[in-house]
Amino acid sequence: MFYLGPHACEEALIQGTLHTIRITPNAWDRCVKLRVIARERGVVVHREPAESLDRRCLSGQRHQGVLGEGSSIIMSSLDALLLRVSQRGPAALVLVLDGISDPNNFGAIIRSAAAAGVDGIVFPERRSAQVNETVVRASAGTASRVPLVRVTNLSRALEDLKKAGSWIYGLSKGVGSKNYLEEPFDRSTVLVLGSEGDGIHQKIKEHCDGLLWIDMPGNIESLNVSSTAAVVLFRVLAQRRV
Repeated sequence: MFYLGPHACEEALIQGTLHTIRITPNAWDRCVKLRVIARERGVVVHREPAESLDRRCLSGQRHQGVLGEGSSIIMSSLDALLLRVSQRGPAALVLVLDGISDPNNFGAIIRSAAAAGVDGIVFPERRSAQVNETVVRASAGTASRVPLVRVTNLSRALEDLKKAGSWIYGLSKGVGSKNYLEEPFDRSTVLVLGSEGDGIHQKIKEHCDGLLWIDMPGNIESLNVSSTAAVVLFRVLAQRRV
């Protein structure tokens, strides 16, 4: 697996998933810290022309002069997440992604989740972006900091989270939905985010205990899904600290 950019490579070094780093001459001097960490951890560093890195990347991918090679991000299990949710009680916080297809959005959501200390991110193995180089780069290397759980059946995963004591909120404006600012989030919480175009699928909504929406005085129809994730995640944290 490739790690694109200095931030993703530094995080992969810390997590121990990197075995080789390739740096272009233009990026060499600004990557002193990265090279020092690599040397300390016995990771090979090559100085190579930008064209060499370009050839290794998929078309359109940006490496910012730094390309790491290492093992893939290890997926966590749903059972492990359910155990953690049960142990954390009302402090548990989980994201469920219902068909997020843009890898940049997926990566940005992971970054916000890592910053918020989320217990796990659940996503389906079909009709969803998967964890690849673009996702890792967009997460600024934080993809290894959050337990990522890939499931075959999202509805069943939601039911299992309910049994573990979680309350399921769908981020969607509709009949019976509630302004997210009015919710105390004082119990184990699962936030469901829908796809960029279609939102949450109806079958998934049926598993939600409630729907939340974000008020937008600026007369904008909706936020980007990764922005929505960040806004609501940090609202949960703020409410729990009151």
